[in-house]
Amino acid sequence: MITWMQKHRKYLVITIWISTIAFVGAGFVGWGTYQYGSMSNNVAKVGDVEISVESFQQAYRNTYEQYNRMLGGNLDEATAKKLGLQKQVLQSLVYQALIENFAKEHGIIVTDEEVQKAIFAIPAFQKNGAFDKATYLAVLQGMRLKPKSFEANLKKELLLKKTLSLLSPAPVQLEKEAVGAALFIADKIRYRVLNAADITVQPDEKALKAFWETHKDRYMTPTRYTLALLWVTPEKSDATESEIADYYKAHRTDFTDTKGEILPLDKVKERVAEAVALKHAKKKAQLAYIDLKKGRRQAESVKTFDESDPFLNPDVWAAVKGATPGTTLKPKVVNGRYLVIKVEKIDLPKPKSFEEARAEAEADYIRQTRIEKLKALAQKSVENLQQGKLSPWLTRDNLTAIPELDKEETARFLEKLFESQKKRNSVTLGEKAVAYEIVEQQLLDNDKLSKFDAVITKNSAKIKAALLQNGLIKRLEQKYPIEIFLKENQ
Repeated sequence: MITWMQKHRKYLVITIWISTIAFVGAGFVGWGTYQYGSMSNNVAKVGDVEISVESFQQAYRNTYEQYNRMLGGNLDEATAKKLGLQKQVLQSLVYQALIENFAKEHGIIVTDEEVQKAIFAIPAFQKNGAFDKATYLAVLQGMRLKPKSFEANLKKELLLKKTLSLLSPAPVQLEKEAVGAALFIADKIRYRVLNAADITVQPDEKALKAFWETHKDRYMTPTRYTLALLWVTPEKSDATESEIADYYKAHRTDFTDTKGEILPLDKVKERVAEAVALKHAKKKAQLAYIDLKKGRRQAESVKTFDESDPFLNPDVWAAVKGATPGTTLKPKVVNGRYLVIKVEKIDLPKPKSFEEARAEAEADYIRQTRIEKLKALAQKSVENLQQGKLSPWLTRDNLTAIPELDKEETARFLEKLFESQKKRNSVTLGEKAVAYEIVEQQLLDNDKLSKFDAVITKNSAKIKAALLQNGLIKRLEQKYPIEIFLKENQ
C-alpha cells in the first residue's frame, strides 16, 4: 500500500498555488528565519482571509518535498533556508489569499458538486476506472489527511483556478503575430564551443585552505548515532512441519517468483521455516527489550553509525531518528533477526576539519575555478571569432543545429541567445561555454505562423494571462491590507 501511495502521490497532494504571478517582486515584508508571533494560530492575514499555521506548514512540507525530489533527495533544512523556501511558500499563500478576497468580493464560488466531480476524476481514488469511496478513505488515511481538510483545500484550489480562468481572454491576431515573431525569429551565428575539461587547475595549499574557510558550511559531518545493540536470533528448529504448512497456507502470496507467480511449498520451505522461526522469536525479542530497557541485561555491542548507514534498514532508521538519547526501541527485524536498540548518544553535524574536508573541497575548488576561467575565456573569445564555425539558421525549436551541444544544452543556449540584445556575447552551460556573434537575422514568415498557429495561440494566451494576473496582484496588494505574524529570528 505504501509503495502504491508513493507512486500515486502526485494525484493526492494539494500543492501550493504557483502561477506566473508568484514571480512578482512584492517586497511587502522583510524575509529571513521566522518564529510565530502573538497570533500563534495564524502566520498572516490578508484582507478577510487568515493564513493558518497549519496551512503554512503543510504548504512548506509540500514545497520541501518537491524541491527534494528535484535535487535527488539531497535537500536539507540548511539548503532550504538558503533557497528561501519559507519566503516562497508564504508569498504564494499571500497571493492565494489576495485572489480569495477578490473572488469573495465578486461572488465567485465553487459548489460541493464541483468538488465532488474533481475528486471523482482523481485516478488515485478510482478502482476499475470508477471512483471508490473505500479507496478514497484508505488513501487519505495513508497520507494522514482527513477528508474534510482535503476537500477544503481542494475547494480552495478550484476557486483559485476558476477565478484566474476568468482573467484569461483569448489573444487577438496582433498579439499572436507579436508572439509568433518572438518565437520563430531566426539567427545565423559564428560560434566557438569551449569545454571546462580542457582547462587545467592546480590548486595550491593556500588557495585551497582559503576556499575551505569560505565554504565551511558545505562540509559537515553527518549526524552520528551511538547505539547499544542486542540481537535475538530465531531458531529454525522451532518450526514444526505442521506450522510450516499452516504458515505457507496463510501467507503463500509472500512467496512468489520474479513473474509474481506463487511458488510451491517444496521450493520455498526453507524461507517459510525462517518466517515461522522469526514469528516464534518475537516473544523472546520483546522480553529482551524489557530487560535491556530496565537494565537487567547488557547490550552485546555498542557501535557508532553515520545517519542512514545501510547496515540498518530505512524503517529502523526512522525509529532511531525519532528517538532521544536514553530511549530503548522496540524490537525490529534486521537481516532475518530481531534487533533491540538503545540510543546512547547523538552527535549533531559540525564542520569538518580541513583534512577531513580536503578531498571534497579540492574537487569543488577545481570545479569552481574551471567554471570561472571558462567564463573569462568565453568572454575573451567573443572578440576573436574569425575562425569560428558558422551555424545554420537557428530557431527556438532547432535543437540539433549545434553538434557540440546536446539537446538540453542547445535548448538552454537558444533561450539565452534569443533573450540577449547583444550582437556578440557568451553563454555558460555548466561545463561548456559558447562564444558567438550574430552574422545574419530573419523574421517570421507567414507560412510558419500558419503552421504553428496552435503553439503560438497557446503561448500568447499564457503571456496575456500572466500579464493580467501580475497587474491584478499589484492592484490587490494595494486594496487589501497584508499583515504578517511571523517574526524574524535574530
